[in-house]
Amino acid sequence: MSTYRVWRRICPKDFPQYQDSHHIQQIIYKTSAFFIVASTLILLPCIASAQSSPPPGVNIPPNTPEIIDQTLPQPTPSPSPPIPAPASPILPEPTQKPPDLTFPTTETFFVKKIEVLGSTVLQDEITKLTQPLENRTLTFADLLQLRSDITELYIEKGYVTSGAFLPYQYIKDNIIVQIQVVEGELEKIELKGLDRLQPGYVRSRLELAASTPLNQKRLEEALQLLQLDPLISRVNAQLTAGSKPGFNIVQVQVQEAPAFYAGITSNNRQSPSVGSEQISVFIGHDNLLGFGDSLSGTYGITEGLNLYDISYSIPINRRNGDVSFRYDNTDSRIIEDDFRDIKIRSETETFSVTIRQPLYRKPSTEFALGLALDLRRSQTFILDDIPFSFSEGPENGESNVTVIRFFQDWVDRNATRVFAARSQFNLGIDAFDATVNNEAPDGRFLSWLGQFQWVQRLSSRNLFLLRLNTQLTSDSLLSIERFSVGGVDTVRGYRQNQLVADNGITASAEVRIPLTANTNTLQIAPFFDIGTAWNNGGTNPDPQTIASLGLGLISQPSNAWNLRLDYGIPLMSVDDSGNTLQDNGLYFSLQYQPF
Repeated sequence: MSTYRVWRRICPKDFPQYQDSHHIQQIIYKTSAFFIVASTLILLPCIASAQSSPPPGVNIPPNTPEIIDQTLPQPTPSPSPPIPAPASPILPEPTQKPPDLTFPTTETFFVKKIEVLGSTVLQDEITKLTQPLENRTLTFADLLQLRSDITELYIEKGYVTSGAFLPYQYIKDNIIVQIQVVEGELEKIELKGLDRLQPGYVRSRLELAASTPLNQKRLEEALQLLQLDPLISRVNAQLTAGSKPGFNIVQVQVQEAPAFYAGITSNNRQSPSVGSEQISVFIGHDNLLGFGDSLSGTYGITEGLNLYDISYSIPINRRNGDVSFRYDNTDSRIIEDDFRDIKIRSETETFSVTIRQPLYRKPSTEFALGLALDLRRSQTFILDDIPFSFSEGPENGESNVTVIRFFQDWVDRNATRVFAARSQFNLGIDAFDATVNNEAPDGRFLSWLGQFQWVQRLSSRNLFLLRLNTQLTSDSLLSIERFSVGGVDTVRGYRQNQLVADNGITASAEVRIPLTANTNTLQIAPFFDIGTAWNNGGTNPDPQTIASLGLGLISQPSNAWNLRLDYGIPLMSVDDSGNTLQDNGLYFSLQYQPF
């Protein structure tokens, strides 16, 4: 029922084993600073898809909301292999004459205190190394070992361009020994290969990992996240020595992904009351002005429906926060024979403003919060232009809602499974001419929408998918905010929006089994769907619960073509309302996206 998308649609190719070999790119960068002789680091992230999925269609009949698109972001790359330990550090040239390295290592002296200079991190760990050596008799070899231990501590924590050395000092009894730490810094970021994408977009995201001391693990994560960005297809990086000891330069070679996409789809997802067979065209650009902004549009048509959708998104910070604007408009008319002469039609439009900000973002996990404002307007007519209400709540066929939506997104993924969850609180308020009645339903309400999706790799080729959706409220809702059950997105084997009510729960389980050597060429997908719906006032749908068993056929013969067929066998009978493909449990979807 939401009119905006947050997640991408999940498909088998999202898992590493489903990608062609040319899609796998190693990110190789070398650590070559004054502390490191040579160290090669290899990462194996997935290549983010260069093509974007088209926006979903709008489910009709009039005043019935669409189901939130079941989507997921790309999974994390495979875990990186262990990074080889760096060779013994090459110590910087001291400004003064170094101590005599031939100093007898067996000669002893009393050390009163040990001071570690230049360290801004790992204070507690360093103290644990130095305290046992204070106020006791040591040898010069003990100090050399302490220096090496501090350097090794930095390396173990990922600070591979940092290290410690013994500066020149006079060794005698009751001495306060000083050990100098030089922490690696990032001198600059050099970018190559960018065309349309502005350098600041890439540089700002890498600078999140560029704090002093430079940490290799954080830099790896920043490069992995950059690799997963849909605007970028490949990233190669080298970390080399800078202009002076302790300074480093990261050289990044970036290959941009194609930002423009367009295509056409044909399916029977819409309600048969307005014509289930729909043809849509979509077009978009993921980097319109060069700073990562995206613009997309869709136009769809059935026998009784015209819809268009326009959305624009702007990144607002380097942590992938964004603001998006969306407008969609739908004009529809009932085409079923029983109602054709009444000339029932509707006009629906929605304007949405959404801000989303990830609070925790790693290559394998993301948690984000978002806030949206939706203005939804719907008007129904009979005899073409006479306003008329078909349900309680709307006045003269007009229902308006102003909704504040607060949502939370979470995704956790690895090479074998993906968990994703979304929680959304919807608060209808009396603002911007919202429908307000003395008695419910009206535009003032509170509801909660929850979604969960689990994708598990059963073997090297087979996948298991589980989806759960629910809407709960204690209020009676206007039709445009109700939960719908039935159709390809919820319970296959029944027509779209078979049940519409204030509350609802749907669940779907599916297994995908490849039939060919290339897992994407042809798959079968046996499934089980179930859903139930109920109202807070008035009559509940009859039946209240529907379920189905069925089989899907999925084919992606090339990157441009996608085909899916689903046949569902209903397990609960409903009133026979037609003889369309949907009414007979058959759904199809064909997409061609040449760009």
